[in-house]
Amino acid sequence: MSLIEVRNVSFGYGHKTPFEVQALKNVSLSVEKGECVSVIGHTGSGKSTLMQMLNALIKPESGEILLEGKNINADKKSVAAARFKVGLCFQYPEYQLFGETCFEDIAFGPKNMGLSEEEIKKRVLLVCEFVGLSKDKLKESPFDLSGGQKRRCAIAGVMAMLPEVLILDEPTAGLDPAGRLAVLDMIKNYRDKTGATVILVTHSMEIAASMSNRILVLNKGERAFFGTPEEIFSHSDELIAMGLNVPSFAKIISALKKEGFAVEDAYTVEAAAESIKKLLKGEVL
Repeated sequence: MSLIEVRNVSFGYGHKTPFEVQALKNVSLSVEKGECVSVIGHTGSGKSTLMQMLNALIKPESGEILLEGKNINADKKSVAAARFKVGLCFQYPEYQLFGETCFEDIAFGPKNMGLSEEEIKKRVLLVCEFVGLSKDKLKESPFDLSGGQKRRCAIAGVMAMLPEVLILDEPTAGLDPAGRLAVLDMIKNYRDKTGATVILVTHSMEIAASMSNRILVLNKGERAFFGTPEEIFSHSDELIAMGLNVPSFAKIISALKKEGFAVEDAYTVEAAAESIKKLLKGEVL
């Protein structure tokens, strides 16, 4: 049994108005325990709507979403259980900071779970290690932190609930290269230490290729592709036709193949470099 099953889900906005939009159309997929799935697609493809459905913030108009075999929208108890098990971190989560101190902000979720003060403190300290936020910052106001530290604090607040599924909507948006790497390391650290499933919405094909076991491609509310990075980027021409930016290294490998060079498929910068090295050395025929 898959950890998450999305079965024939559809949802629209603005019904019976001139602004009606069908955000999702009969989308189905399954996510296994412990894997990392990236979700990519053009703006308006339905990515954020689907993520909010997985956290039971939006109920499908048709179809169903199962978590560990149970419909998360079956009743109020099921919805509450899903929101504790599935942590959702919105884009620019630092805009949602509100506590007087970083400790208070990070502890908010665990407090709502009814945990003891001792367990709450334990979790706050644990996630500070995950995100690289020093303990001395816990007494400070989150609004006095740098931009990167605010992002760390906000993501730590979601991680402190120790969700079995961690969903992050564009977690690297607006960050410089160093900040992006730091956030990705935080996500990897959380997944490695807890065994959690991670679902990552991103516009970066490089991030999707390097982080994911599988990638979901949404196009105009429909599932276009769902598979391994190798499977997804073998459809480079179709992805480009959808308006998506295929990784530069994938474009180079694809162009070499079209010119008749028998280069090995590559879906990371490192693998592409190695493939081209082999070509230049005459190792790939």
